[in-house]
Amino acid sequence: MVLELIMERYINSAEPISSGTIAKTIKDRLSAATIRNVMADLEEQGFLYKPHVVAGRIPTYKAYRYYVNSLSLLKLPGKKELIALETMIKPHYSYIEEIMEDASKILASLSKYTSIVVEPKVDTMLFKEVEFVKLSSRTVLAVFVTSSGMVHTRLVNTDEEFDVAMLHSMKAYMNEKFGGMPFYALKQGILEDIKKDRENYSRLLAKIKQTLETIIDEEDVREIYLEGASKIIGVPGFADVERLKGLFQAFEKKEKLLELIDSCLKEEGIHVIIGGESDIKEMSDMSIITSTYRVGEQSFGVLGVIGPIRMNYSKIIPLVTYAANTVTNILTTV
Repeated sequence: MVLELIMERYINSAEPISSGTIAKTIKDRLSAATIRNVMADLEEQGFLYKPHVVAGRIPTYKAYRYYVNSLSLLKLPGKKELIALETMIKPHYSYIEEIMEDASKILASLSKYTSIVVEPKVDTMLFKEVEFVKLSSRTVLAVFVTSSGMVHTRLVNTDEEFDVAMLHSMKAYMNEKFGGMPFYALKQGILEDIKKDRENYSRLLAKIKQTLETIIDEEDVREIYLEGASKIIGVPGFADVERLKGLFQAFEKKEKLLELIDSCLKEEGIHVIIGGESDIKEMSDMSIITSTYRVGEQSFGVLGVIGPIRMNYSKIIPLVTYAANTVTNILTTV
């Protein structure tokens, strides 16, 4: 009880918490001396530390992890938050990217922290159709469309000239045979057809397979929508210019962020990464609350909030959950 009260007071005030403060909070049900002993025990066990000789105590990373794991009462998003998120459902989006941008902006605005939205891995998404556009005698633009409407384009440079009729034929063949397959299965299916040497398709199929490999393998080119990075400025504990500079540089390390966010894809639902658990040195005093959103049966993306370690978890966790559910609902009707 004492630890929970310290956590809640510190999250709200960002100031070290004294035994007297806790005694007043519980209306002297326990004496200040008893609370001091409890706090000393908590400090010995690694849940609290004393930043100054004469001061209250501050929660450690261990305390935050215990607190988050023990949360039972989560605040439901308020009316304002629900209305803001529900506005996403009303517009007719022309592009999936618009949904991601909106989700990122709304989440940053509601949480007052930095938001992050990452699109799903391509290999798990379902292939809907392909279009081939002949740009020159030996250059073809391949446009791959997923079942959720995401588009991936790549240039295919060929060793020989393919006429428009051949490209139309290839398009019809791929759309009919591979529609609804995950991209990783599409690549395998094309490989099998190359082995069968399907007439004139083999050489072009080999090129398309190489193109698919670049789309699937280049995970670092996935779009990351980061909104509200400047909201960290002014947060207690983040006034130091050099510290802020390091943090913004960490946000720019796209591959590191992707690696961190991808670790949240192992299981559906909420994930909370606290402080040094992120392995990103500049984010050692930050926490990341994420949730998966679904695109089809097997494909998942991630969205969440990046904020100071002392953020209000009981408020932000439900907000992130509701945002993820909203994006899932939109993507199932696009």
